[in-house]
Amino acid sequence: MTDDLLTQRIFSMMAELSTVRAPDIRLEHRLREDLGLDSVCSMELLSMLAEEFELDVPMEEAAQVTTVAGTVAMAQRHLALKERAVS
Repeated sequence: MTDDLLTQRIFSMMAELSTVRAPDIRLEHRLREDLGLDSVCSMELLSMLAEEFELDVPMEEAAQVTTVAGTVAMAQRHLALKERAVS
């Protein structure tokens, strides 16, 4: 999966959980302040990422992510780890 496709899919997930439409989401947006994602929504997002991409992100790591860019980077990192483990 390309980085652009991954980013767009994550934007779609975030749009499902917030009042911001996917085309209006930007990498610099903050999850809580700009998208209105509270801790429950953030955990739901983590669950969606785990299901969609078969990722196992530790809760402690996910709790440190506060921006859209951080979420995308976390997903990219774990996808790369997953690919290396398969190779």
